[in-house]
Amino acid sequence: MVRAEPAGASVTGAWTRAVLEKWLAAGLIWWLVGMLLMGSSKFYHQALMALFWLPGLLALLVHAEVRRRWRQPMALALLVLMAWSAASALWAPEFESKELKIFFYVFLAANALIALASLDPALLRRSLALSGLAVGLLAWGSALWFYGWAGNAWGARLVGTGIVDHPILASQLFGAMGVVLLYLRRELPATLQGAAWLFGCCGFVVFLALSQSKGPWLAALLTLFLAPLWQRSTRLLCVSAGAASLAVVAALVWPELLLQRGLSYRPELFVQALGLIGQQPLQGLGLTADYLLRVPSSGRSLEHAHNVYLHIAVTLGLVGLACWLALQALALSAAWRLRERVEGRMLCALLCFAGIALFTDGIGPWVKPREEWFCLWLPIFLVMGLAAQGRAGTIRVEAKYD
Repeated sequence: MVRAEPAGASVTGAWTRAVLEKWLAAGLIWWLVGMLLMGSSKFYHQALMALFWLPGLLALLVHAEVRRRWRQPMALALLVLMAWSAASALWAPEFESKELKIFFYVFLAANALIALASLDPALLRRSLALSGLAVGLLAWGSALWFYGWAGNAWGARLVGTGIVDHPILASQLFGAMGVVLLYLRRELPATLQGAAWLFGCCGFVVFLALSQSKGPWLAALLTLFLAPLWQRSTRLLCVSAGAASLAVVAALVWPELLLQRGLSYRPELFVQALGLIGQQPLQGLGLTADYLLRVPSSGRSLEHAHNVYLHIAVTLGLVGLACWLALQALALSAAWRLRERVEGRMLCALLCFAGIALFTDGIGPWVKPREEWFCLWLPIFLVMGLAAQGRAGTIRVEAKYD
C-alpha cells in the first residue's frame, strides 16, 4: 500500500524548491556580473557565498536529484584532481593547511550550478543569457569609464570596471561571456532579442579590440573558425571566412597592432618553465610552492608561467596536468554529444575559447573566484550541470536554426 503524501508537505516542498531556484539564479547572476560592479573582492566573495553557494548546499541536502547529478565521470575526475592537488601540498616547501579551503570553494561553486541545472534548467539558461547581456552592456560602460571619466589615452589598454583591472584577464572574462550571450539569444525576453542583444554582442567585440590582448584575440578567432565543426551553418561559414579575411587585412594594414609588446616574454617563460618541470616532472613543486621565472632579455623575474597548463605542470607535475587534461577531455566529449542542442553548441564554443585563452595567462585553477574562473571553472561547471541533465532527458531539445 502506497502512503499518500500530506497535501501540506507537498505545498511546502514546492515552495521550498521555488525559493531555492530563484535564490540560486540570483547567485549565478551575481557570480557572473558582480565582479564588474564591486571595488572590493572581499564583499564580492561574501555575497557569492550567501547568494550562490549556500542555497546550493541546501539543495544538495534537501533534493535527491541534486545528489544524483554528482554521479558522473566528470565529478570523479574533479575529485581525483582535488585529491592529487591536496596531496602535492605535502611536499611543497611551505605548506599552510588554510590553503586547502580552496577545494571546498570549488566544490561549493560546482554544486551550486549543478543544483540550479537540476532544479530548473530553463531558469539556468535564462540567467546565463541575462548575465551575458548585462556583461555586454558593462563592456560598453568599461570603455566609457576608462577613456572618458578616467581620462586614459586611446592607446591605453582597456580594463574592466570593479575589480576586473587586468587587460588580459578582463578579455578572458568578456570573451567567455560573449560566447554565452551569442548562443543564448533565444533565452532572453523577446524585447531584448533584437537591438539589445546586438548592442551587447558589439560591446564584447569593442572590449576585446581595445584591450589589445593578443591571446584572447587568437582564442576568439580560432573559436569562430572551428565553430562549423559543431554547428552546421552556411551563414556561420561565411562569417568565419569574412573574419579570416578581415584578420589578414588587419595584419597587413596595421602590423604594429600584432607586433606591439612582441610576444610578452612568452617563449622565454616557456623555456624557463620547462626547466622547472624537469626538476620534478611527475610530482611537481607542490600546490603552494612559489617560484620565479627569469626573463634574461628584460632582467626581470615573473612569479608564474603566464600559461595555465605550464603552471599546473610546474606545481602539480605531469600527473596533475594529466588530471586537468582528462577533466577537459571529458567536458569536451560531453559537450560534443550535446551539439545538436543550443546548450551543447555554446559549451563547445566556450570550451574552445577558454582552452586557447588559458595558454596566454592565468595562475592555475586553485585560486579564489576571480577573472580566471570564467575560463577555468565556468565551462567545467556548466558541462557538469547541463550534460547530466541531458542524460536524464530533461533538457528541452532546441530546433537548429541557421
